[in-house]
Amino acid sequence: MSLVEKVFISQVLRCTVTFVDSTNSAKDVYHTILKIPGMECMNEAKEKCDFNFDNFEKAANKDKYTFMTEIHKFECDFYKNLTIIIDVPCPKVFKTREWILKKQEGVIHMEDLTLRGKTLSFFENINLTQVKCVIRHLAHMHKNILSINPEIWHGKYIKTQEALADCAQLFAPMEAPFLKKSKREGKSYSRLKYLFRIN
Repeated sequence: MSLVEKVFISQVLRCTVTFVDSTNSAKDVYHTILKIPGMECMNEAKEKCDFNFDNFEKAANKDKYTFMTEIHKFECDFYKNLTIIIDVPCPKVFKTREWILKKQEGVIHMEDLTLRGKTLSFFENINLTQVKCVIRHLAHMHKNILSINPEIWHGKYIKTQEALADCAQLFAPMEAPFLKKSKREGKSYSRLKYLFRIN
């Protein structure tokens, strides 16, 4: 098992299963991904920037662990309920488990896209064909959402919308320090500054 990525509220592990009785054991392997939510990365980031999580907790009137468990639940709900409706390319999810504080660790067991996908850095561009492909999928997603029975989704994901606003409030104080520490300040910094609308 290897740590593939540390993101703000999760650790992403790439698990490799090998079969000892295989005739071609070098090629007969299975890769899968476990995404495990936690506070380790957030706490590490907090120490490297001028961000006080206590201020966020007071403003949001919510404990940081409660907030993070809600974010994980929203992601689980998305994969369980909404990917079927929106019908756009998403990793296949085999199992989700809710994060219940002091009772059970949460996890999302999903398909490994390492060999089928590509991660772009913030500074990489996509070409016109890729832009058109993304727009086509977004249009298809919105068409599906607008044409299904509203009872399936209406009013069920209000908390998710509120969480997005909370996230914006959470990350806003981190933007300026992040941009100043960026390895590619110069023109890229100016462009990012515009994108983030930093005064």
